[in-house]
Amino acid sequence: METKSKLKKNIVSLLVLTLSGSFIYTLPYFRSYYYSAFMDAFGMTNTQMGLCGTVFGLVGSVSYLFGGVIVDYFSARKLIPISMLMTGTLGLALLSSPPAYIIVLIHGLWGITALMTFWPALMKCIRALAASNEQGKAFGIFEGGRGIFNAGYLAIAAAIFGKMIAAGSEKMGVRWIIIFYSVMTIGLGLLNIYLLRDMEDESDKKEAFEFKTIIKPLKMPEIWLMIGIIFSTLTVSTGYYYISPYATKILGASAMLGVILTSSSQYVRPVASFFAGVLGDKINGSKVMLIGQAGLVAGLVIILCSQSTMGIVPIIIGGIIVFASMYICVSMHFAIMVEIDCPAKCEGAAIGLICCLGYLPEATSPFIAGKLLDQFPGALGYQLFFIYMLAVVIFGIILTLIWFRRTKEKRMRILKNNRK
Repeated sequence: METKSKLKKNIVSLLVLTLSGSFIYTLPYFRSYYYSAFMDAFGMTNTQMGLCGTVFGLVGSVSYLFGGVIVDYFSARKLIPISMLMTGTLGLALLSSPPAYIIVLIHGLWGITALMTFWPALMKCIRALAASNEQGKAFGIFEGGRGIFNAGYLAIAAAIFGKMIAAGSEKMGVRWIIIFYSVMTIGLGLLNIYLLRDMEDESDKKEAFEFKTIIKPLKMPEIWLMIGIIFSTLTVSTGYYYISPYATKILGASAMLGVILTSSSQYVRPVASFFAGVLGDKINGSKVMLIGQAGLVAGLVIILCSQSTMGIVPIIIGGIIVFASMYICVSMHFAIMVEIDCPAKCEGAAIGLICCLGYLPEATSPFIAGKLLDQFPGALGYQLFFIYMLAVVIFGIILTLIWFRRTKEKRMRILKNNRK
């Protein structure tokens, strides 16, 4: 009964962390939801837009290594609000209409404030809030909750954008969304100082740093499999934003429909995440991961087969399948970590390593997409990028099948405990 009650006991803390993990990324990813409008407002090229994502992802990926160590020595109660305050302040800097290189620099700084000082600590806290047989539910609630919060924020942002377009000023729509996201991020950072004041934090109880805690994860094959699996699914999670401009610029959908299509991912997210979380605790997270990967393959194939003569229905269907499948996979990213034997004292370093390499698509996907779109104008550039995503997902499926074989005994033990 004790293990079954751990998640329920910590549900308030989980919801606070979910809220924080949702809103801190509105600014770094804003350019993706309003790709064309953002590009026009700041006079940027596809390559410069891709570079923003590449710098954000690359800085973040390198920073994860340090973040995994930082989480063991600094208080999460302080890291979370400080990260949000800095992220929101950088957002306000965009209101000065800076040149492209400054916008790229801001995205690089976001790679530190929203990734290095925030994400590894968040992942470790969530894992600690649930028992081993509740990891799926914990991460399902986390991802699903973020989807619910994101859906609300996106609805407000879409209303602001729509009102400004009706007034004849798309650029003002972009500026007001930046103001909304920045002010809310700063406000939430201040609120978290109060909300997290009583959260249990073991940063003051840590043992002295030992270099072997960094080396241990490097020697674990399962950690490298996790890196590859996460890399494959995040390639889609960081590249699905290009489905919207493909629909508008190639298939003839309206700009507003393009925004709605991308935003719909956040409405699909809670359903897919909650489903994955519950199912993951019943059949193992890695099996749910495979289901999600199969869905990604199906959705991408449908999108690749979509033609302007078919209307927008096929790409909407393909997009929804991709959205649901990728959040099924994302919900299981760290839930499957319970299927391996990673020492607790190495967990922070392991998470840092996984994030550093597994999250590389944050850097590679936007850059590859930008280059392909500029070098192969029109439908071909988008199709080549979708084919790239499809190939990486298939590689991820192979890694998941290898994972099954290496973790079979541990997964069976977990399932037996779940039935008790």
